Amino acid sequence: MKVAVIGAGPAGMSCANALLSFGLEPLVIESAAQVGGIQRANFRPNLWMLGIPGETGCQITERLARHYFDLPIATLMNTRLLAVTKAGMGLNLRLAGPEGESEQAVAALVLATGSRPRVTPELAVLARQSDRVIVGPLSETIRDGICASRVLILGGGDNALDHALYLAERGNRVTVCARRQFSARWQFRASCSGQAEIELRAGCVPHSLSAIKDGISVTWNGGAETYDWLLAMYGYEPNSAILERFEPAIRPGLADSGHIQVERGQRTSVPGIYAAGDVTDCIQPSVPTAIAQGLAAAKAVEQDQTS
Repeated sequence: MKVAVIGAGPAGMSCANALLSFGLEPLVIESAAQVGGIQRANFRPNLWMLGIPGETGCQITERLARHYFDLPIATLMNTRLLAVTKAGMGLNLRLAGPEGESEQAVAALVLATGSRPRVTPELAVLARQSDRVIVGPLSETIRDGICASRVLILGGGDNALDHALYLAERGNRVTVCARRQFSARWQFRASCSGQAEIELRAGCVPHSLSAIKDGISVTWNGGAETYDWLLAMYGYEPNSAILERFEPAIRPGLADSGHIQVERGQRTSVPGIYAAGDVTDCIQPSVPTAIAQGLAAAKAVEQDQTS
């Protein structure tokens, strides 16, 4: 019994592994050239993960991928989902891959498409104009290429302040601007407040942003400043726009946040369609959560398909 898994991040790989162990036939469809999702670019340690102290998202991804590729799981890389339609008791998937378009008939489908850094339209345009603008925390440039510079970080959550501390340790002067109050954990706020190289500005919104040679010009109500780098860290948003490719009658429901709504067993509002990982709304998006939800979705598929 073939089950499609859309996305090969931690949730998708976990789900496929569990489906295989339950005697089902997983087919994993991944739009990128690599597995791992956004974790493959996470150079920071996942401090809340018990048993692997100091292991970064990159290292976790490498370990998961080694296990995954040792399994007899059919995986279509560089493959986009074009359409999903109802086909009898199952689903029909239309795909576009390196060798052209194809179709797959499956009994069930698990959405594990993850999330992406949130960005405003203005910042998206600016990032295309200048390589001095970085959207989201997952960047090799942040890890290796920013030293002895003046950096502006837009955002007031954990990622914004964590990266302010990281950059301050590398000889940078960092200004962090939150649109309202800072929402980061008090430990991050306290650590940043104790650093002379970090300035925290609450209720701070730039009036305009523009790319200049080797930097970014920022105007405020009180004047103008220039920075060598601009980092936009406004959190994440779910990759749920993929549902627009589903036939309307089988399109799972969304929460106001844009996350796919799920019930027990990661079941969506549509029988035979499940969702796991960051594309759903969970209290702590993380690798362990995604792995657990992938397993739960696989178990629900097994129960529903064999009952």
